[in-house]
This record gives sequence, C-alpha cells and structure tokens, in this order.
Amino acid sequence: MLITGGEAVVRCLTAHGVDTVFGIPGTHNLSLYEAIRQSGSLRHILTRHEQGAAFMADGYARASGREGVCISTSGPALLNTATSLGTAYCDSSPLLCIASQIPSEGIGKQKGYIHECRDQLACIRPVTTWCARADTPSIIPELIHEAFVRMRSGRPRPVVIEIPSDVLDAQQSVEFPSPAPTPRVQPDRKSVLHAVELIRQSRRPVIWAGHGVIISDASEILIRLAEHLDAPVFSTVLGKGAIPEDHPLAAGSALPHPAAQTFLKQYDLVLAVGTRFTQEEADNWTLPLPQLMIHIEIDPEEIGRNYQPSVAVVGDARESMLQIHKLLPDLLPENSGVQHHKVAGLRRQIRDDLQASAPQGVALVDTLESVLPRNSIIVSDLCIGAYWCRRLLNRFEPRTQIYPWGFCTLGFGLPAAIGAQVAQAKQPVVVLSGDGGFLFNCQELATARQYGIPIIVLIFNNQSYEILKIQQQTRYDHPFEVDMVNPDFVMLAESFGAVGRRATSFTQLKKAIHEALSSEDLTVIDVTVDIPLPLIEPGMRAMCPELKTENSFTSSVEK
Repeated sequence: MLITGGEAVVRCLTAHGVDTVFGIPGTHNLSLYEAIRQSGSLRHILTRHEQGAAFMADGYARASGREGVCISTSGPALLNTATSLGTAYCDSSPLLCIASQIPSEGIGKQKGYIHECRDQLACIRPVTTWCARADTPSIIPELIHEAFVRMRSGRPRPVVIEIPSDVLDAQQSVEFPSPAPTPRVQPDRKSVLHAVELIRQSRRPVIWAGHGVIISDASEILIRLAEHLDAPVFSTVLGKGAIPEDHPLAAGSALPHPAAQTFLKQYDLVLAVGTRFTQEEADNWTLPLPQLMIHIEIDPEEIGRNYQPSVAVVGDARESMLQIHKLLPDLLPENSGVQHHKVAGLRRQIRDDLQASAPQGVALVDTLESVLPRNSIIVSDLCIGAYWCRRLLNRFEPRTQIYPWGFCTLGFGLPAAIGAQVAQAKQPVVVLSGDGGFLFNCQELATARQYGIPIIVLIFNNQSYEILKIQQQTRYDHPFEVDMVNPDFVMLAESFGAVGRRATSFTQLKKAIHEALSSEDLTVIDVTVDIPLPLIEPGMRAMCPELKTENSFTSSVEK
C-alpha cells in the first residue's frame, strides 16, 4: 500500500504509544498535519511558539514517564526549539522533535528557499543525543524506531528527525517494524557484589537519590532499601518525590545547607543513586561526602566525572538496587529506627534556622503546603519563590517536581506545566514563575485557554530580575538594567480568558489557590508579597554576609 511520508510518521508514532503531540503547522510540514487530521489517533496541541511546543513536550515527558513529542517546521521553527532541547538534554528528558526541511534538492545549496538553514541538523546536534534526516518515506519507520530505542535505552535525552517537505509529500510502499523491546540495563554482577561488601562493612550508610531514581521508577525499592539499612535519604532537586518527604528517613533536599553537611559527617558510606554531582548539588564540588561511595549510574561517562566512587555500579537504578537488596537479607540494623530521630532533628534545625533568618520564605512554603493536594505537580521557572520551594516544599510522589535544573532556563515554567497537565489531567499543576520568566512565554496562556487546560500560575512579581539585582549589589554595590516595567498581570490574564487574581499577603495567596483548585479554571495569581533570598545554597549565602557562620549549625545532629 502506498502512503505518504506524513502518514508514515503518524503510523509510527501511534505504534510507539504516542497519543499527544505539540506543535505549529508550517509550509513545509502540511502533509504531516493532514495525516494527523485524517488519522484521528493523535491529539494535537497548537502552541504559540515552537519553544513552547518543545517545553510542553518536555513537561509531558517528565510528568508521565513517557516520551514527549513536538513538531516543527523548517529553519527558524526548529531553531526555536533549541533552548527547549538543551533543557531536556541537561535534565535527561526523553523528547522527540520531528522537523520538516526544505525540498531535498535544495538542502545545502543556499539557493534562497523560504526557511532555509545552511545546516539545520548541525544547529541542534549539540543539544540532542542523536539526530537524523529521512531521505525517503520508506526509511521513516526505521528512523523513528531508532529514535525511540535511543530515548528508552540508557540515559534518556532528546532526539530530532528532520524530513524534507518533498519526502513528507511523496508516496511509497512502507514497511513498519514492531517497536523493539528496551530492556533495563543490568549492572555487572561483580560490581554489585563489591557494593554489597562495602555496605556490609559500613556502620552508618546514607543514601543520596537523584533524578535517575525517578526516571527508572525505582522509588519503591529505594524506600525498601533505606528501611532495611535504616539509612537517611537525601535527594537532589530533580530527585524530590523519590521518597515521600514525610517518611521518617527522608532527610530532604537541603544538603547544601551547612547543618546538613555537618549531619553528613556522621556517616561512613554514601550510596549515590542516579545523580551526576552537579555544581549546585555538590556545592561547587566541595561537598564533604563520606570517604566510601557507591555510585549507581546508568551513564558510564558520569562515573568519576566529579567524584571518584569506591565502587561504580553501571546500570539501571531500579535493577541495581534490587540486586543489591536481594544480597542483603541479614543486614537489618540492630538499632532499627535510630535514624528517624536524627533525621527529624536535622529537618527541624534547618527549618528553624531559615525561619529565624528569612521567615517570609518559610511562610511561602507553609502556605503552599497548607492548600495544595498531596499529589499536586509543581513546575518551576527560575525565581526566588521557586528557589525556596525546590529545597523545602515537600513532595510525596515521583514526577511531582518539575524543574529546569541543568540549563536553568527562563520561560520553562508555563509551557512545561501545560504539558504536565495534559499528561496528568487528574492532578493539579501549579507553576512557580517570576515576572521576568513568565513574560518569556506568556503567550502560551492562549494555548491553555484554547484547550481548557486548568493550570494555576503563580507570578512572583518584584518588577525586576531580582536575583541578578542582588548579585550586582553584592559584587558592584549597585544594580544595573535589571528593573522592569510590567503589565498588569491580572488584566493580562483576563485578556487571555483566564481568571486573574492578585495576592498581597499569604492569606490572600492561600485563598486564591483554594478558589482556583475548586473552580478548575485557568488561573493566574500576581503575587506581590516580598520574599527574601533563600539562604540554603552556598552561592546565595555568599550574597548575604550577615548569615551565621557554619560553626553555629553544629548541634544535636552530631550527638
């Protein structure tokens, strides 16, 4: 049977379980859009910018655990996705972008085609793990098959397939291979045995859970292993939710705090699972981890990049912990439960310190925790409000903390939240955004309104790029070009058909969120409460010389 290249794309996507795509049609991909229309098997979300489409696909992937798919046309459209692809690349998110291209005969000849780019694939190669061009309709299934294998094998990262417009239009007989199974990466038996032996020798192990735990759906075995060892569990920002943060062994995500680092000195072994020891997580790579380290990581290139482990277990996080746990049947600690008291003391100490130094920040966290359902999904942009919540706001389930951690990308929050809400329609989705970052992609409110996507957007409005202002003030004694003239965000929201609210106190904020949750309307809340810098990260403490010295944090956690 003859089918077009566009029809081949749609059949391949549905065969791989894709039910939703995000994008914008263009001159060169109209054949693909016609195939989507005729199929009835794919839900298409029309975005207002290609960057928004790719961010939505990323948010969809992070919230669902499935691949996110976006569609772009040629040239500037694909280049508009580059920032989003880079964000997905840094944070190990499985994102497929299918882009059109100018007609095959013109590629690389610089003849002046509309949307022509001298080397389109070269532009996005640095922010993808793999990219390829389909030169005929018949090769499309093979390339899409390869794309899904790469997203599902090892460390997930974004991939791009470009298809010239004439290939999308052309008809050809096409064969469709069955989606290939993608088994979990099994760890080397020798490394597992070595890890077990180190744990046997350890008297006080501690666990550090990263994003790899979330990606591999390893939360259940993480909790079992932690309880078996009576080991406190710290998590990275992207690892929040790997263990419910009201579990007695959940030590939180504030490891950069001096009190947490003092606490860590009690332990003789760290089991680091699915973490890359990045700059902010590892305190500029000065974090004083225990001398003995077991590093479980699926990407062999990450082993020893920043910290040299005693034992490296290269494999899927879930499979690796399962195998280790099976070999530890006799290691239930004699004093099981002892760590519960210590963990509670640490978390109380960090909270008390922050309450004393910046009560408004703690009040923000308390306000959100008092009104948001347990399964709510928090999607952050970069802003001071999000900086507080990324460490202190408790998360209780995997995939409920979505943050642009590696690339630190402004404009991520709103579109990523739309994608997350599409993926998880029964869970409330809340955006934490600054006024600057919100304006990067505020037009995507129109997308949310068009498709009835009821996210809640909190805009922390200080009429500036506040964190940059503080840095300039600290380094140069004055700010420069960081103050902004903003629109009236309530009126802006209403112009898109959303509900607009303003909160000048935390009481008003709680009420506005409660009303939004009850109504299930698309809601934008302009938050004008003054929120100070969170004194958790080392870099932020450096901007506040009045902060206590590290010695003041040594207390009962050492006893």
